[in-house]
Amino acid sequence: MREKINQIARNQFIRNVSTLAMGTIISQTVVIITSPLLARLFSVEDFGNLSVFTSVSIFFAVISTGRFELALGLPQDSLKMKMIFKLIIYIGFSVSLLYFLIIVFLRDVIHFHDKSEFLEFSSSYFSPLYIFFIAVFSALGYWFQRKKKYREITIANAIQVLSTSIFSIFFGLLHINHGLIFSLILGIIISSIYLVAKDKEFYNISSFSGSVMPVAREYSSFPKYMIFSDLSLTASQQFIPILFSALYSTTVVGFFSMANRMIRLPNIIITSSIGNVFRNDAIDEIREKGNCESLYKSTFRKLIIMSFPIFLVIFIISPKVFQVFFGEKWEMAGHFARILSVMLFVEFIVAPLNTLFYIREKQKMLMRLQIVNAVLGGVMIFLGYYYFESSSYSLMFFCANSILFNLIFLYNSYKIAGNV
Repeated sequence: MREKINQIARNQFIRNVSTLAMGTIISQTVVIITSPLLARLFSVEDFGNLSVFTSVSIFFAVISTGRFELALGLPQDSLKMKMIFKLIIYIGFSVSLLYFLIIVFLRDVIHFHDKSEFLEFSSSYFSPLYIFFIAVFSALGYWFQRKKKYREITIANAIQVLSTSIFSIFFGLLHINHGLIFSLILGIIISSIYLVAKDKEFYNISSFSGSVMPVAREYSSFPKYMIFSDLSLTASQQFIPILFSALYSTTVVGFFSMANRMIRLPNIIITSSIGNVFRNDAIDEIREKGNCESLYKSTFRKLIIMSFPIFLVIFIISPKVFQVFFGEKWEMAGHFARILSVMLFVEFIVAPLNTLFYIREKQKMLMRLQIVNAVLGGVMIFLGYYYFESSSYSLMFFCANSILFNLIFLYNSYKIAGNV
């Protein structure tokens, strides 16, 4: 038994996953501890506004990197890697500036009224700033993954969540409007500064000199296919709050936001860590063997073993837990969490393995599937409203559609894990 434990401890894959997961576990522990307090400091509508702000910002943040961050781990030449990073910063700044001008035009010039109420609040002006730092933080994350500096990524993630939670409590106690949104922005800025400070290469600005056009052309398949693909994926995930806000109310969005905030903890803690390590190991195995089928199967088994008991417990106890820990007004969030748990069980297994689409350069296939998934997901939400006028039915229909497409993703990722 002891030898088996030692063997597991020496396993490089498990060690790397554990390193990445540890910071996330600490971060999400902070989320769990602070959420009951924040649920009392802020209203359900405040969480709804935060969810709409985040959804709109993250949707446009997909464009802010051109998806070139996915290429950071591919070139063996470090100079190419630096040029890709430089290209991402250029794109991020340009997209954020353009988005700011669009917001000013819509809000102040033509006084456009959107049903999601995103433009109704002055916090919308800060969305471009948040988008820019999403691009920076994403690029830095892949930069450190390329160097297999998982410890620094772990600490950065922990810093982001911890600083966001501290500022949220501080702003909540002071009753500052949109405090949840401001704390979110401050959190990602602080964590980005930490990562820049941890790599001495960033201090040598001259090493980043040179034209970015050669790498932009060489890795043009990423923006060509992945922007539309990831926009579709992001739309299918992030447009729920926007559609709920337009069809129902920000109160319903608040319930969904809190449910999603808590129920996604297993996925946030584990799948992103496994996905990051699986991607690096798959690249190495494909270079050596031409395929990563054995790695795929072993990772698939681990994901099922880890996920089933977690989501079974969540499905059973979530309605009562939300009512007890967050107060009577959050009971509906517990019912939303039960519905989401079935979808997230499947997503837990599929999401890390989907990195193979990028590695095998099957972005076009992924793009087409995700576009159809996003469109049908929106249709499902509307059908729940049209036929039942029920947010619960809208969410159930959306989850059923998501499960179907995740199974399609799983089938295709398994096929491309072999020799292609």
